Amino acid sequence: MSRLTQDLAAALPGLTRLVLSQPIDKTGDQKVSIRPLYLRGERLYQLERFRDNKAFHENLDEESLLRRFESELDGRFRQALLVTEKESAQYSLRQNGSYKRHAAAAAVPRPAGLSGNNREKRYLIGEGEAVPALVDLGIFTQDYKIVRARYDKYRQINRFLELIDQAFREDGREELTVLDFGCGKSYLTFILYWYFAVKQGRRVKIIGYDLKKDVVEHCNAVAEKYGYDGLRFVHADVSRDALYGERVDMIVTLHACDTATDYALHYAIEKGADYIFSVPCCQHEINLQMKKGGELDVFLRHGIVRERMAALLTDEIRTLVLEDRGYTVDVIEFTDLENSPKNLMLRARRNGRKSEKGRALAREIAGRYGFTQTLLELEK
Repeated sequence: MSRLTQDLAAALPGLTRLVLSQPIDKTGDQKVSIRPLYLRGERLYQLERFRDNKAFHENLDEESLLRRFESELDGRFRQALLVTEKESAQYSLRQNGSYKRHAAAAAVPRPAGLSGNNREKRYLIGEGEAVPALVDLGIFTQDYKIVRARYDKYRQINRFLELIDQAFREDGREELTVLDFGCGKSYLTFILYWYFAVKQGRRVKIIGYDLKKDVVEHCNAVAEKYGYDGLRFVHADVSRDALYGERVDMIVTLHACDTATDYALHYAIEKGADYIFSVPCCQHEINLQMKKGGELDVFLRHGIVRERMAALLTDEIRTLVLEDRGYTVDVIEFTDLENSPKNLMLRARRNGRKSEKGRALAREIAGRYGFTQTLLELEK
């Protein structure tokens, strides 16, 4: 058993990741990574191979992993990075086929200039994680190091995953179907798929919908490049086209424009989706209709105040409708990839408790101020 195999075996109880790079055989795996994975309460190890710009995954127990590593991987790569909870070490392949271990360093590299609580933050996507979408986005380098100028974006993506993780931390379902409306270039859609399918080992199907046909075609090509078989994109309008007809576990709408958010929420309610994550955008509907009618008139005097108040009122009406339709709703701050001021997220989980009170209140306000609101109209 070689030095690297021995060190891997010793490190398994506290292993964070092992990355093999710079292959000797250019026709084989371009990179291999190993990380721990808990699946149905059992500690396994995910072997991830990258070949022809695609990722292939296999979950192995400790004995199978070490046997596979020694027979197929040991000595086949010029560089290795072994990271545990306590330290990280680099290895380089000598001419005689053995590995030289270089001096150990701190286990969690951090971007320069961070201090205080930020320095202690442990992110769901750690530096060194093999997430191809973050390379395409320019947040990770080709060897999965954080681009320091993009650290804010890296932190915002992790914020998105933290919100998802909080909801699913104790959800034991092994299969998930997720629909993403207004997915655009779909960086977060790819990261969401990676998080569920690769990092957590769940069987996940994600469908992204967008109005731009060329964007949809591009995203499908990228999903094929990554080997993400459970991820596909569809050219469709949520307000009028036929959508996925089977059970849906989660709906995501990140900046679906104006009333597209309402149609997506209506679809989620009709399908009985257990989870909803919605960040509304471009909320013009109420602002364009609203007339004076009572106590809120003071907010209608200046255009920018009127616009913001109308957006907040729109989100509150959506919250009232969702609560009436059997959801527990949190309104929380969320900062997107472009640092948009439109950073409120409606995070909802189905509880089955239905009511009429919220919609009655919303209709009374709408009547008094002379406007209609799409979700309220759809959920009569």
